[in-house]
Amino acid sequence: MKNPFDAVSRPVIDPDYSPTPGYTEQEWATLVGTARDHHRASAYRKRAYALLLVLYTCCLRIHSLLNARVEDLGYDKGHRVLHLEKMKGGGRKKKPIPPMAWDALQDYLDGRTTGWLFCTTSGGQLDEPAVWRLLQSLAKRAGLPLRGPHGAKGDAITHALAKPDARPDKIQRWADHKDSRTTQRYNRRKELLDDSPGYGIGADVASALAHGTA
Repeated sequence: MKNPFDAVSRPVIDPDYSPTPGYTEQEWATLVGTARDHHRASAYRKRAYALLLVLYTCCLRIHSLLNARVEDLGYDKGHRVLHLEKMKGGGRKKKPIPPMAWDALQDYLDGRTTGWLFCTTSGGQLDEPAVWRLLQSLAKRAGLPLRGPHGAKGDAITHALAKPDARPDKIQRWADHKDSRTTQRYNRRKELLDDSPGYGIGADVASALAHGTA
């Protein structure tokens, strides 16, 4: 029997394309600094600062971070860690928390030992729409492109891969990617922009115009 959908054109999905604008490392520093020092609601600055640092330096998806509880914080072999539920297959995984992020987190928690890691003023679970609003507000104040929290993990991977001593295998594990091709996709997305020949020919045109040779 003939499949009636055989003649239907399927959409082509380019795995190297993402509509989310990426931030540079300097732009991330600007965003984090804005959260710490210039967030409109000063009462929420510590929470915003800690949330951004943990999200970025632990290479987390936002839903994983929002589902974490204070009781999930721990210590293992000299590392401060966050125990997270695995999305597939059950079980738990450990994420080491860098010292800067840990210090910001402890400053925000202020001795609290139970409840949602990032919570509302009433102690309820902070939700994703609230984080979207937070990042939109911070981006506006920092003069950065507007976007939500889902780009944080991609930025962390891209920036880690750009380090001179980068180990793709370690970054793959840190990012929780089962396939190395998923990790390398972030490199390709960056290279498509950074290595564009348009920059070179554009500079030549600019030079010709500046010297009156055009």
